[in-house]
Amino acid sequence: MKKTYRIVSLAALVTGSLLVAPAALASTVTQAVTGGSLTASASDVTLPAVATAHTDQDSPGSLTITADDSTGTGAGWHVTEQVSDLVYSGSSAGTDIPASNLSITSVGAASVTAGQAIDTSGTDAAPTGPQSGNVTSGVTGTLDSPVTVFVAGPDHGQGTYTLPVDLNLTVPADSRVGTYSGTLTTTITSAP
Repeated sequence: MKKTYRIVSLAALVTGSLLVAPAALASTVTQAVTGGSLTASASDVTLPAVATAHTDQDSPGSLTITADDSTGTGAGWHVTEQVSDLVYSGSSAGTDIPASNLSITSVGAASVTAGQAIDTSGTDAAPTGPQSGNVTSGVTGTLDSPVTVFVAGPDHGQGTYTLPVDLNLTVPADSRVGTYSGTLTTTITSAP
């Protein structure tokens, strides 16, 4: 009988161990997201040559502004443009062309190349003019002081966007033969 008792006990022990639930261990998963940069740039502008004349002349041109918000803050941003005087370089005593002679004549529609879409329904913001809301544009004027040309309101503009801009330089009457060069400064600032 001892043998039978031991076999029954062993069977009961084996059956009992199979009914024990495995222990679950809790773990956590953590992911950090760091902010990137807020950048803007403008393409170089080469205006067409004009012949010297005894009257002021218009010299039209264009540029493309690119704005990128990879900060992950959703704060919004605005881009300004400003130009220095166009400094004369040539063989005679020429006069610089004032910065106030370069102006933005029109601003096209912004387009998204990556990231958050632009709301074209008009529910987030009016379709033109720098203001809070969606990615907007539409300012014209002389570039002798900063001009805000591109804006994204809070929770907008989280991506990469381009903006076509038309310019005009008024070349003064009797400008000397030579080259006139200035510096166009593009600045992007967080928050509209």
